[in-house]
Amino acid sequence: MEKRERLLKSSEELDSADIGKQLKELDGLRQVWDAFSTKRKQLLSTLAMSQSDPDEDMRALATEELPLLEEELAEARSQMEELILSSITDAIEAQAVGAVLEVRPGVGGQESTLFTAEVARMYERFCEQKPADEDGSGEWQVEMLSSTSVDVSTSSSGSGAGLKEAIIEVKGKGAFKKLKFEAGVHRVQRIPATQSLGKLQTSTIAVMVLPISEGSENKADDLVDPKDVKVEVMRSRGAGGQHVNKTESAIRLTHEPTGITVSMQDSRSQHQNRTKAWAVLRARLLDRRLKQEVEGNRERRLAQVASMDRSDRVRTYNFPQDRVTDHRVNLSLNGIDSIMEGEHEPGTGLDYIMESLNIESDTRKIKALLESEEAEAAQASAGKK
Repeated sequence: MEKRERLLKSSEELDSADIGKQLKELDGLRQVWDAFSTKRKQLLSTLAMSQSDPDEDMRALATEELPLLEEELAEARSQMEELILSSITDAIEAQAVGAVLEVRPGVGGQESTLFTAEVARMYERFCEQKPADEDGSGEWQVEMLSSTSVDVSTSSSGSGAGLKEAIIEVKGKGAFKKLKFEAGVHRVQRIPATQSLGKLQTSTIAVMVLPISEGSENKADDLVDPKDVKVEVMRSRGAGGQHVNKTESAIRLTHEPTGITVSMQDSRSQHQNRTKAWAVLRARLLDRRLKQEVEGNRERRLAQVASMDRSDRVRTYNFPQDRVTDHRVNLSLNGIDSIMEGEHEPGTGLDYIMESLNIESDTRKIKALLESEEAEAAQASAGKK
């Protein structure tokens, strides 16, 4: 904790109010940690007394006292873990007002575009069906910001609709925290509708989850200055009818300092396309900052465990075996149809997978911080000798 305190005091990125708030949180964490450490030492001492004290009465007294001390230690640990989680909540996660989900095909050709469409629909339905009273977060607002369709030849119906890209905006309390671990490579195993040979095929898609922050395209803030963004207006390309193709309604934004580019042409309205493009640009810039902070935060070790292997294969959807497996928490669930429908069922489904990932992430963060504090305390104790 002393290291974190020194880092806070020397930080040039936080204002004095933020530093004061975080130092106060650290002070509270130190008090809870000290109370936990005292209880643990007391329990270990009493346990040793119950086993090796030469006085039989003292051994009996210590044995009688152990259950109460174990209960008090468990309560102290629970309070400490709760405070740890509140103190290490990512600043970007805390200020995020929602999330942008970007879903794109990977390996697998036309089958991959079909699965992209199915997963995008799964996320839309999941977010739309979220119970309003879940975690006191209320309903989420869901909008498909952009989608690029592609016709796919299938062996059964002749043709189907795949997607080359889907960008979904989800606004609401807790949306980014809930959805953030969906990022990564998702794998599907099934007999594709695109072939008539009946052979099992493995395809992949990629999912990105970006945090949404509030802001204006006309006013500079700590995330983006409109003067740094090149705005281009052009005619839309591809399907969409005469109006879309003959009017300059498409927008392309380029953030010149980073080279990040966002194009939007789904709407017939230039204003709507501009608004959507700015939302995606801000989300990508915020995600970029988040990754930079993760890379620069290795000293605490929390960043190392928080990524949950986002860029690696994260989940497999095995249709023949009616099973979805998340490889990060080694969790397998049956009922693939209800998962793909985005249904909310207690103790199962997509919501259960997301909750398991968040619990695993919190557990790793707590473990990493406790190990760090114990090592720091041991080092300080050794220095006093």
